[in-house]
Amino acid sequence: ARVVAEPLGARYTSNPNEAMAAADVDAVIVAVPTVHHRAVTEMAAKYGKHVFCEKPIALTLEDANAMVEACREAGVGLMVGHVVRFFPEYARIQQLLQDGAVGQVGVVRTRRLNLHPRSVRPWYADMAQSGGMILDLMIHDLDTLRWYFGAVKRVMAHSLSSAPRQLTVDYALAILRFETGVIAHVEGSWAHSRFRTAIEIAGSDGLIRHASDETAALTVERTEPTANASYVVPSSPLAEGPYHAELRHFFEHLEDQRFLTDGVEATRSLELALAVRTSVETGQPVHLEDGRVRGERGAA
Repeated sequence: ARVVAEPLGARYTSNPNEAMAAADVDAVIVAVPTVHHRAVTEMAAKYGKHVFCEKPIALTLEDANAMVEACREAGVGLMVGHVVRFFPEYARIQQLLQDGAVGQVGVVRTRRLNLHPRSVRPWYADMAQSGGMILDLMIHDLDTLRWYFGAVKRVMAHSLSSAPRQLTVDYALAILRFETGVIAHVEGSWAHSRFRTAIEIAGSDGLIRHASDETAALTVERTEPTANASYVVPSSPLAEGPYHAELRHFFEHLEDQRFLTDGVEATRSLELALAVRTSVETGQPVHLEDGRVRGERGAA
């Protein structure tokens, strides 16, 4: 902390109470391991500080709901770092879908592949601290798809983590049926050698594709012969990185607390991720009503 703080002229401390009690501190960024999100968030709310919390909001719905309630009672804002919504390609896709660019959407495929992060942060390998690949990595796409298409009706998933020999390296495939009828195939992995993402959205009038390892950031192909066969949206994260953009969004909305990814939104995405994990563990489909697991309130 000293090495980072001194060149910036910032203060540093190993006592979180000291930092949060400071009168000139307006907000707290919670970037501790996920298992500690609730404790730090509740501490910040107690001191009347706004909270930006890294995703996932928590490991259980009980903790997530407690965090939302603590911030509500304290009158402070709570935003959760579901940063994919701030990537320009994914934000542009959301706008294209709102504009009906590909008509009625039928099938969606997403991929988010990476190597396991245990080499730099060993706590990721501990399911009790991180929630595993589904809660920590796949939840990015689960949250984004909720943003695009709304509530999920049914989940069926399989994963390597259900096998005792697979304690860290993990791969999962979830099939989601949304209440709108859209079907999504969501692929997540901590078993690959490098990071890459992709999304493909097939509709009645065309196709939207994005792949992080392709030169073109985003392409839209339409079926009408008179329309442009393909066009590229040259949105680049270099102008303003998505992590900077989400923090700017947080600071800009401290007063009105109208966050794109507030605590309630993050809790719903957590519930969907927990439904995926439940399907993995039971080998059975999980049914949801209004985006919530049927008959299971506040359980992990």
